[in-house]
Amino acid sequence: PAPLTDVWWVVPKQGMQAEFTAAVTKHMAFRAKAGESHSWMAFRPVIAKNMTPVQFRSCCFEYADLDPYQAERQELGLNDDWNKNVDPYVDHYHHYYDVNDWENSHWPEGSNGPYYAVTTWKLKENSGPGPGKARKTFSQMAKKEGWAEDHNWLWLQTIGGSPQLAVVSSMASLAELAPEETTFFDFAVEQMGSEEDVMKMFESFGSGFASSDFTVWMYDAELSTPSED
Repeated sequence: PAPLTDVWWVVPKQGMQAEFTAAVTKHMAFRAKAGESHSWMAFRPVIAKNMTPVQFRSCCFEYADLDPYQAERQELGLNDDWNKNVDPYVDHYHHYYDVNDWENSHWPEGSNGPYYAVTTWKLKENSGPGPGKARKTFSQMAKKEGWAEDHNWLWLQTIGGSPQLAVVSSMASLAELAPEETTFFDFAVEQMGSEEDVMKMFESFGSGFASSDFTVWMYDAELSTPSED
């Protein structure tokens, strides 16, 4: 797949969540009828420090697609309709692009939630190549040595705002948050044959980050691009 995901974080005004939901639902129908080339998936947080944002994501496209899509939004009146009918209920926005690292991810067909567990790390300045090298090493190990048979994951790096890295896992239910009998650390020790070597690899990865955060999002079909069904 292409590398980019278009990401909007939209925070409704306090006390206007119902009006916001109704307005977005109508707007998404307008986008579909207008023939927009992008399809949008909406997500609401279910486990998070901040429960107010709604996240809209559209995947997947190339860098060369950015400018034509901006022109399309204007030509189809998508911006005008949003600004007229939805923006009055919005407190503020954030806009980013996520770069999907498909090579080091395992995201098979059917990884469609409805829950998505997201661990996000804020990158340190001048952290060097060590964290990225460690991430690629254990990701390739997971893909080649059997961890991927029962797990899915997608690595993302954000363009815009503070530099950050995230890994997403799709879950069919919240029950999948339960600790596993065999952790990835245990799996890595079995593959590498040395707990000390695995510790060094994990420490190399962690050395590149200032902090981390964990959230769970749920897909919201009502606020997404309507299906053709």
